[in-house]
Amino acid sequence: MNWFKDNPFLAGILAVAIVGAAVFGYLIAQSATALSASSEAYTEAVNKLHALQNKVPFPSAENLKAIQENLAEHTDQIDGFRKQLAKMELPLDESITPQQFQDGLRAAVNEIRTKAEENNVELPANFYFGFDEYQTQVPSEQAAPFLYRQFLVIQSFITRLVDFKVTAIDGVTRAPLPQESGSAAGRPNKPDASEPVLQRFPFDVSFKAEQGKFRVAFNSLLGSEQFLIVRSVTVENSSPQAPAKRGVEAVSPSMANAFTAGDSANSAGGLQVILGREILKVTMQLEMLDFAEPVAAKP
Repeated sequence: MNWFKDNPFLAGILAVAIVGAAVFGYLIAQSATALSASSEAYTEAVNKLHALQNKVPFPSAENLKAIQENLAEHTDQIDGFRKQLAKMELPLDESITPQQFQDGLRAAVNEIRTKAEENNVELPANFYFGFDEYQTQVPSEQAAPFLYRQFLVIQSFITRLVDFKVTAIDGVTRAPLPQESGSAAGRPNKPDASEPVLQRFPFDVSFKAEQGKFRVAFNSLLGSEQFLIVRSVTVENSSPQAPAKRGVEAVSPSMANAFTAGDSANSAGGLQVILGREILKVTMQLEMLDFAEPVAAKP
């Protein structure tokens, strides 16, 4: 204490030095903190820059323009593809009334019965193209156009089978359309992006035919006006057992050609054709596809 009294000037300088050192230390700590924060911000900015530079494409005005041009081209290609799909399905005639559908169905039933009788094709007693419930009742106004379109598709295939003179048509079964139960509305005027791209309307056709006529009938699906998918085909042979080998002698190619030429040759040679005349029982599970209208892209 005496020294401070005896040396006031030095004591003042010492006090100022101590305060200055404390302030200097505080400033150094603040600067270190600021430097650390600036360093972290710089490192983060550099990392972001590197991430942007490594992106493909780099988010520049030039690349943005290129992406927009590619998007427009891609949209045009999708629209073109949907237009091609639209050509592969029967148009939906929304003007069809319930009474028109029922009248057209009855007329088609009478027509197919007459044609089947002329071509010796057996039909079930109450054959109605799979629309049995509409023999005595009309559908709703909402369902009529969709039912009529499906009816046209089924009628076209059944008519071809009769024209090919298959042995018999066992029946048609179909899953009810969503519009029949009222669970789905008609096609909207303005399609929504949430609407499904396509709808599936399955139906099964069962018939009996010779092998050759079955092949012709199957191939005829390629010429259908409606886009159809064959989900499965079940074929059952009328002769599941292989022919017995006992009593069958080897036949030379010349003799085989002789007995396949006609019944008279077969009778004359005493040979019997045991292969190629089986009747096939066929069940085809088909799906009719309805493609949704394209949704306009938002600008």
